[in-house]
Amino acid sequence: MMRDLTADAWTKEMEDARAALRKRFPDLHCLRCGNDNFVLRMWPDETLVPGLASSSDNRVVELICENCGFQEKHVVRLLAAKETI
Repeated sequence: MMRDLTADAWTKEMEDARAALRKRFPDLHCLRCGNDNFVLRMWPDETLVPGLASSSDNRVVELICENCGFQEKHVVRLLAAKETI
């Protein structure tokens, strides 16, 4: 089970995920329709990304296009890591 987080800690994790998205994808658009408005959700469920080390390593940020509903997910730990390309 995931560790309990305070509201402030959860807010910081969401802000960090948003910052990592902006850094990696400064001109982010929906892969289906090209829209640039998204709803952002954070998933703490370790079952979404099997095989990672802990529940904190398994945070998944989900982008949902506000126009067409296309969903895109990123593992926060990998998103925030230094680029290897």
